[in-house]
Amino acid sequence: MKKYLCSLGSNIEPQIHFSQARKALEALSDDITFSRNIPTSPVDINTEKTFLNSLFIIKTPMTAKALKDEFNKIEELLGRDRSDPQRSIKDRTIDIDILGDVEEEPEVPGYLASLLPDLGLTS
Repeated sequence: MKKYLCSLGSNIEPQIHFSQARKALEALSDDITFSRNIPTSPVDINTEKTFLNSLFIIKTPMTAKALKDEFNKIEELLGRDRSDPQRSIKDRTIDIDILGDVEEEPEVPGYLASLLPDLGLTS
């Protein structure tokens, strides 16, 4: 079993989309732990909308690719258009990313580092 550190973000109705995403993620594994949610300023995206972000650790037998495929399905179910070539610089209903294997000390963006202690990790 692998333990992946992942991130969750939204700047379109974030409270609603976070709740829906968490339910979908909890269906993927019975061993998942979420940090608290924090508001963050947009990074590399032209928008005025503040993001809601969190981190989570998920324990799963899936490979990183298989897990990311599942994350992409959740994003699409919640309204993200993954076929849009501009999707990485647009507002989003939900964004779910794998930051890395917990055992390999994944790189965490500075604006999320304050959430690591919530998960028993350090930066």
